[in-house]
Amino acid sequence: MKIIQVTDVHLGRRGEVRFGADLHERLDRCIDHINQRHSDATLCVFTGDLTDDGEAESYADLKVALSRLAVPCRLLPGNHDRRANLVAAFPENGTDDNGFVQSAFETPEGRLVFLDSLAQGRVTGELCDKRLAWLDARLAEAAGKPAYLFLHHPPLELGLTILDPLGLEQPQRLLDVLTRRGNVRYIFFGHVHRDIAGTVAGIPFSAQRGLHARFILDLVGDEVVEQAPPAYSIILIDGQRVVVRSHDFLESWPLWSPATGERVR
Repeated sequence: MKIIQVTDVHLGRRGEVRFGADLHERLDRCIDHINQRHSDATLCVFTGDLTDDGEAESYADLKVALSRLAVPCRLLPGNHDRRANLVAAFPENGTDDNGFVQSAFETPEGRLVFLDSLAQGRVTGELCDKRLAWLDARLAEAAGKPAYLFLHHPPLELGLTILDPLGLEQPQRLLDVLTRRGNVRYIFFGHVHRDIAGTVAGIPFSAQRGLHARFILDLVGDEVVEQAPPAYSIILIDGQRVVVRSHDFLESWPLWSPATGERVR
């Protein structure tokens, strides 16, 4: 099974250039690349910060852009989003009984679970009692089957001085649920604008840097971004195997023949 993860689109006003990039153009190029190479994917998951300002106009632009995507998609909110405007623009995307943008998606390889970690008005993330109870119930339903978790905010410190205080608040509450149920095989998130992988509470995780500018890898606290190549992730799940590959879709490198050593492009 192939899943595509795109994160931190930060779609704003048309024609706006931020940190040297037009994010409308960047999203269009990303969609073209996915359509050309991964139209066989089961799902494309957008893990938050879909827009930069949460305005209705930005979600309308996003809806137009995603209408060209050849793969079904699921959208999650990040701290830059506004839940009401997201739901209004994408009512088919799914909400739970409390109006949070949370849902589950069944696949032959297990259950994909999508969490809403938006804390309206704050940069940090939140999973309140209602959201955690919903998650607990969905994992209980999938007992004996693997589950894969998607959200925007990281549920752990990553050793990034600027970003660690801006992650999920009280992450241990989430980890307690995951540990008790024991069937979450992998956690996928965004928010930190870097490719990072590791484990937390014995569960593997990966962060995707996404479409916006990248925070430099500075562990001492300089708040600077660099216009590194944007990327999306290709997630392959097959039984006990999970492989995550980050794809820099705008870069073009010289190509060489391994047989002759000659440049072919």
